Amino acid sequence: MLLKFIHKFYIPVLFILLTPCTSNAFNIKAQPVEVFPGDVIFFKMTSDETSLPVAVFRGKEIKFYKLQGNEYGALMPVDINTPPDDYSIDVKSGVSLSVKIKPYAFPTKKITLPEEKVTLSPEDSMRVEKEYLMQEEIWKYATEKSWGGGFISPTDTAVSEKFGVKRIMNEKKNSVHLGIDMKGKSGTPVKAINSGKVVMRAELFYGGNTLIIDHGMGLLSVYMHLSGFNVESGAEVAKGDVIGFVGMTGRATGPHLHMSVKLQGVSINPEALMRLEF
Repeated sequence: MLLKFIHKFYIPVLFILLTPCTSNAFNIKAQPVEVFPGDVIFFKMTSDETSLPVAVFRGKEIKFYKLQGNEYGALMPVDINTPPDDYSIDVKSGVSLSVKIKPYAFPTKKITLPEEKVTLSPEDSMRVEKEYLMQEEIWKYATEKSWGGGFISPTDTAVSEKFGVKRIMNEKKNSVHLGIDMKGKSGTPVKAINSGKVVMRAELFYGGNTLIIDHGMGLLSVYMHLSGFNVESGAEVAKGDVIGFVGMTGRATGPHLHMSVKLQGVSINPEALMRLEF
């Protein structure tokens, strides 16, 4: 596969400005302070109210969960296509969170692939559509939180291609890399990035042998191109469990792990999730 950097395009950077609340009964903090498109924000709130807090960003509810005592947490996805602008996060009267989005550059790559991997037959197109709709239903899952603590890397190898890279395939088809690629020889163990339940184990056209783990609260991790599985569908897994092995099944030109994360239906940068401190 021939890879060439050809230019860069601009996409926003998001900054959080938090106006503190003076009430001792209510406090909220957010991390990180500087957020890029496709990243995820972790909110930690203290409230003496008995009901779960409610907050809204761009018309979408931020879903809080109970931590301990009067503490609550929430993960908020920032879509990679969020337009540059000033936004407010409405949490509660007396507390103001604002976000400001500025331009940021992601690289573009030109990729040459075998034509059959770019232009699909009618039969393959039907299969891809069916698999897409199946996964769209999975992204709607809203189960209880099952992860614990921080998220880990799925392999002990380096990232070979980062989140957000724009690809131009064979001069005619564009796509955005909404995950990360991890280096690895065939058979390299792949670990669950946190605890959860295996909700899909399947062989897909693009992803090859693919696993999806539901971590709760609309957070799901996806592991593609596996040479083999080490868990069954429906299995409960713990953080660090070996769930499969690096391979090159599906649309892959060499052995590697493609890993992606969905949060409430939005693709987020897995590395941003792994940087959060809970």
